[in-house]
Amino acid sequence: MSMTTEVGHIVRHTRTRLLLYMIFTATTLFGVGVTGTLTDNALQRAGGEQADMAARLSDDAQVIYQSLAKADTSATGHFLAGPSARATLRGRYDEAIDRIRERLADAGGLTGGDVSRATNLAELALQLPVYTDLVDRAEKLIAPAKDETAGPEEVRKAVGPALLGASYLHEASSYLRTVLLPAARRLQSDETDNLRDAKGTALWTSVAHLVLLLVTIGGLVLIQWSLARRTRRVLNLGLLGATVLVAVVLGATGWSLRNWPQTDRQLGAIETLLTDQGKLVDTERAALTAYADTHLLLGGTSPFNWEQSLRNFRQNARCAQRETVWCKSYTTSIHRELIAGNNDGAVAAALPGGSFAGAFEAVDRDNTAKLEEGARQIRLLAVRVPSAPSRLGSLSVALCCCAAVAAGLGLWPRIRRYL
Repeated sequence: MSMTTEVGHIVRHTRTRLLLYMIFTATTLFGVGVTGTLTDNALQRAGGEQADMAARLSDDAQVIYQSLAKADTSATGHFLAGPSARATLRGRYDEAIDRIRERLADAGGLTGGDVSRATNLAELALQLPVYTDLVDRAEKLIAPAKDETAGPEEVRKAVGPALLGASYLHEASSYLRTVLLPAARRLQSDETDNLRDAKGTALWTSVAHLVLLLVTIGGLVLIQWSLARRTRRVLNLGLLGATVLVAVVLGATGWSLRNWPQTDRQLGAIETLLTDQGKLVDTERAALTAYADTHLLLGGTSPFNWEQSLRNFRQNARCAQRETVWCKSYTTSIHRELIAGNNDGAVAAALPGGSFAGAFEAVDRDNTAKLEEGARQIRLLAVRVPSAPSRLGSLSVALCCCAAVAAGLGLWPRIRRYL
């Protein structure tokens, strides 16, 4: 091989190596800037912002869910009751619907631009009037049959519309259970998922950012060592400056992550409480469903016979887990009365002031107290989640741009010699 050929080979090899150094440096610095921005956004979202939003939205969702179920029990009991109890149940129904509307409005201001949250809330807001319209139609059709001042002929004429009203009421209850309640439950479960996703995103973006930082610093050190061997110059000031700037980004990242262990623990505790709240909400919903089903059974609109209704009640009321006074009350005040042919006695027990209704109200108060305490604990934990320092992303981008310029100034004189 001639001397000229050998020199040309060395020149090409050196030029290629220097270009690879440039590509590596530019790529890793770009990656550090991007992951720094992503990490900053993820830490801001997980550190306080997501926890606070999850606490408030899950509380709204829980109240909406519980109020929907209570509206169902009040509406289904309304057509069984006399004037006094009917007014009480109507008041409870109106209160539940007002609470739902209030919480929907509150939750609407907390979506934070999240399309999924906004869509779920919009669906609920559009579906609620469908339910209330069905209940209102049922009430208007049933009202003439409940008029105690009506004569026999008027009562006879009111039977047909009352049966149609009972069908409307059954349809309203079915619509609430199959459409509204699942939508409200999704609102709450989505917040648990969003919190888990925020925590996971913050973790993997932070790891990716740290790995890229270490790779970049290690790569810059190796490039300097390689150039020092060939040029016999200990330091390349441009590459040294780039290394120092990336090290500053590493320090800033460490500062931003200093509270992450505590944040991770707090978010994990909130996630656990949200899961427990979901289980409590399901228990409360099942109890309210059991109560509403009892009203439908007594009104003659339940598709189940007495024995099947007893099994359904015990399943929804969780009687196998705990034999409460309410469970026993159904057997004695509802089931046995129906078997004995005393439908009026069973209705009296199920309406406000009755033994069965009183036992249910005790269960409902207990469940509501647990839900309120759970919501309070979630709010307390959300307040204690430390917020992450801001501007890690902008700092990373700015320092990486400066590092790229410094590295270019350090490598360009060498590259220019081989062009």
